[in-house]
Amino acid sequence: MDHEDNGKRILIVDDDPNIRRFLTESLRLRGYDVQSYETAETALQQLESHSFDLALLDILLPGTNGLQLCRKLRDLPATKELPIIMMTAFYKQADHIRDAREQYGATDYLLKPFPLKTLHEKIDALIGAPAASPSSERLSVEGNLTETSLAHILHNLYSLRTTGLLHIEHGDVKKVVYIRNGYPIFVRSNLVREFLGQILIRKGTLTAEELEQSLQAAKEQGRRHGMILIEMGLLTPQQLDDTLRNQVTEKLLDTFSWAEGSYRFIQVREFKEGVTSIDLSPANLILQGLREYADNKQLLKALEPHLDLYMQQAENPLYRFQEIRLSVNEQRIFESCQGQITLKELLKRNQLSKKEAEPLFAALISTGILVGRTEAEVNAEAEGCEVPQDFRSKRAAFLKEYTWMMGQDYFTLLGVSKTDSREQVRKSYYNMVKKYHPDRFFEQAFLIDLKDKVNTLFQRISDAHDTLSDEKTKTHYLNELKDKSSNAKTNLENILQAETAFQKGMLLLQVKKYEDAAKSFTEALELNPNEIECLLYHAWTTYKSSAKDKDSAAQARTSLLRAVTINPKLSQAHLYLGHISKDEGNAKKAQRSFEKAIQCNPNCTEALRELRLLNMRKDKTENEKKGLFGKIFK
Repeated sequence: MDHEDNGKRILIVDDDPNIRRFLTESLRLRGYDVQSYETAETALQQLESHSFDLALLDILLPGTNGLQLCRKLRDLPATKELPIIMMTAFYKQADHIRDAREQYGATDYLLKPFPLKTLHEKIDALIGAPAASPSSERLSVEGNLTETSLAHILHNLYSLRTTGLLHIEHGDVKKVVYIRNGYPIFVRSNLVREFLGQILIRKGTLTAEELEQSLQAAKEQGRRHGMILIEMGLLTPQQLDDTLRNQVTEKLLDTFSWAEGSYRFIQVREFKEGVTSIDLSPANLILQGLREYADNKQLLKALEPHLDLYMQQAENPLYRFQEIRLSVNEQRIFESCQGQITLKELLKRNQLSKKEAEPLFAALISTGILVGRTEAEVNAEAEGCEVPQDFRSKRAAFLKEYTWMMGQDYFTLLGVSKTDSREQVRKSYYNMVKKYHPDRFFEQAFLIDLKDKVNTLFQRISDAHDTLSDEKTKTHYLNELKDKSSNAKTNLENILQAETAFQKGMLLLQVKKYEDAAKSFTEALELNPNEIECLLYHAWTTYKSSAKDKDSAAQARTSLLRAVTINPKLSQAHLYLGHISKDEGNAKKAQRSFEKAIQCNPNCTEALRELRLLNMRKDKTENEKKGLFGKIFK
């Protein structure tokens, strides 16, 4: 076997060509030598003449599956001790990963979806960093839409939780989709008809003259067109938000009609500040795009490989509970997928609603919400979808759970003991994902305004899982708990007291008793220092009750920026930053903060009022200058 250089070589076996491209390029840029193959048979042939330092295998492979390949590798003398990481999107298979280790010899496993960073950490832990230095190049993957559909690309990006720019082209039409952590947030296009102003003219919201005036003002002031339209009174913040959301959605949906074209994804760490961010569910976009734009040929191409498979709802909650809006009939069809009927038979049973069924199945399969089985499931039972009965009581129940859960250590949060195995931690985590996944919550209108809290709670649950799943980080966390145990007092009683103090502070803030409010927020922070909302209100009331000098402004700004770093969409924090800049006489900086507040919350009327006041003062100053100029040269 050859292994000529000193570089570490990794074997990848996955039947999804796009996933292979992403994984291969990602590991290559880190300095590894990578070989990837579609089937176990091809990989085994290569092992006759090549040696590897680690194998990355997908469980679901055509022919010889990943587990069988793992066993064969263990039987070969050359690969008996080879570190092997298994990848799977299927919850039931992951549930028996301990058996997979014992029976098949897997070293570790990854449950899809997973971020590339997690993969890198696991590989580094098993074989160490590569000998070659990581490349400064950005991860870049390209291909054509004939081989890989847009639905498939979007789902791959969601599965790898990646951030970057997806460039797609069809003839002379070019679009760039901004992806953050697997979610599309914005789209740019070179089609004039898709520009914001043109859309508003078609809707009758703007006249051509108003469009020209607003564009000229935006150009002269170097500001966003949308904000100028708001200041001119031509749009409300909510109308702008709705229009931008529809604009971005339509730009992306239109590309589902492209049966041909090219794509290129370039990974970035983060986008520059100021990029419009409108979170869009990949699953919803895929369903809507296939339903409204894909032709019959595209749909049949997507469905054909699955016709003889038994359709079942995914057991992996991170796939199963993606946000997707189904009609009553679509929900009925979806509920019939219990692993006992093939896709071909399901399509026959829904002949009368064929136009609805075909795009539905194509979307559900593309997003991993439905999975295909080669054999029928025995005694499959529908999990069922909970229908909210009492919005108010459910909302109150969530807030109570949130308050308690945010104050617990990771073990209590997941409901596991300090001696429980990694498999037990994972089981508990996935049970919680079923209940607290943000996509599932946001299908229910009664929790929309609690989005920040839902995301914060889910992030804490994920952090708990990541920490307790690794022995090193778990040991470090246990040591931290020991250090804190002597003086830690974060219990339910403290959290409830903190909530009481916070609510008292809010009432005092409403009547502008800033000094008393600051005392209440100080008390709340001492009892529960992890509450971000308390941090921002404490910063603001402390500033308002101070002399408003340079030092107090700097302290308040530091706290508010810390809150924004933790949650960039806190509109109130941006609003208060705007007020501080305004007090300092920095109108330009204040304007940017007020605009950011409106972008985060189109219903932030105070920020809108402040923007209009700034604009009025600016116009007044300019008119006074013009008047003085006229008098001098009269």
